[in-house]
Amino acid sequence: MKLDKKLSIIIPCYNVEKYIAECLESVCNDKDADVEVICVNDGSVDDTLRIIEQWKQKDDRIIIINQENKGAAAARNKGLNIAKGEFIYFLDSDDKVSDVAILKKCCEQMKRDNLEILIGAARTFYEFPELQNKFPEYEKRYHIEHEYPPVMKGTELMAEMRRNGEWTVSPPMRIYKREFLQVNNIHYTEGKIYEDNYVAFLGMYLAERTTAVKETLFKRRIRENSVMTQKVTHRNVESYLVNFIQDLYLIAEYRDVKKPNMGMDFPLDIARREIKRTYRLLDEEEKRKFEECLTEEQKFYFDVLIRREIEVVYMLDAKSRLLERTVKENKEMQKKQESRIRKLEEQVAKLEEDKKQANNDLKKANKKLKELKASNSWKIGRAITWPVRKLKAILRKFSNGNA
Repeated sequence: MKLDKKLSIIIPCYNVEKYIAECLESVCNDKDADVEVICVNDGSVDDTLRIIEQWKQKDDRIIIINQENKGAAAARNKGLNIAKGEFIYFLDSDDKVSDVAILKKCCEQMKRDNLEILIGAARTFYEFPELQNKFPEYEKRYHIEHEYPPVMKGTELMAEMRRNGEWTVSPPMRIYKREFLQVNNIHYTEGKIYEDNYVAFLGMYLAERTTAVKETLFKRRIRENSVMTQKVTHRNVESYLVNFIQDLYLIAEYRDVKKPNMGMDFPLDIARREIKRTYRLLDEEEKRKFEECLTEEQKFYFDVLIRREIEVVYMLDAKSRLLERTVKENKEMQKKQESRIRKLEEQVAKLEEDKKQANNDLKKANKKLKELKASNSWKIGRAITWPVRKLKAILRKFSNGNA
């Protein structure tokens, strides 16, 4: 097939009427760019197709392919099959390229250095401000801050980016040489989520000439109900398990025995971690669906390599929850005891205060009585009442004697 374009931009489109115009605006704003824009309408039931057709009328570089809904992987494969560009770039329909000029510059670098894969950076933007608080982890996930040699073997670049904390599998962060994808029969696994994970690893295992640059290739939109933000189901776990098995076979086939310390097993670690994370988020019904959808091969690897780890985590979680509950109960009991002690201390302090007040009142009364007894009126009163008091004393004595 004649390569009559420098770059083919492949965009899977499914029910993205809210975003597709903005996406196409970003890739078509450079009228002189030697690109073709392949929009694969993946069975959309909203206005997506109509919007793409309107854009095609304005820009004949846009190519439209219609297919029944098969998922992003099938749409990317369909676009790749008809692409005529020397280089391939996969863009998601709710995202935007940063600048077509940057893509052109990267293609020129790939041609000059005969690169098979070039990895670039990305920036995120949030559809709504509240999403930034909900998903803050995406803010710097796609940045590239380190310098990398102009040409590196794929496995070496992957390991170096991982050490720098800059490795990611997002398709729009890569430009591929089309011939490289064709010769190695690299395509996306259809019918699964996270289909880009395996392609990213496979490409790096096979590539002899790659590099990573700081240039921002695209702007990623963080929105509700995307693949990365929607509720986890059994399909998420199954897809990660498929990735795990694919990576397992890939590493066994392409392991570099001359460099055993390259640490290239980390794709398995990533897949295993995601399987455990997503499985733990399933409710009982989703777990049942997961068990039912597994093939014999998938069940074998899940049972042998992952299920035991999940059970251990559950046991540790149970012990942790028991410890937390015990600590919490002890703290609550301690708080109650401290509260009772404070109340008793307050009561004792009140009694001490009452006693002190009573003593003060008694002293005042005794002082007042003493002053009263020392007064002339008291003395006169005593003198006046003496006969009466004397008579009462005699009568009491007489009464007691008779008794």
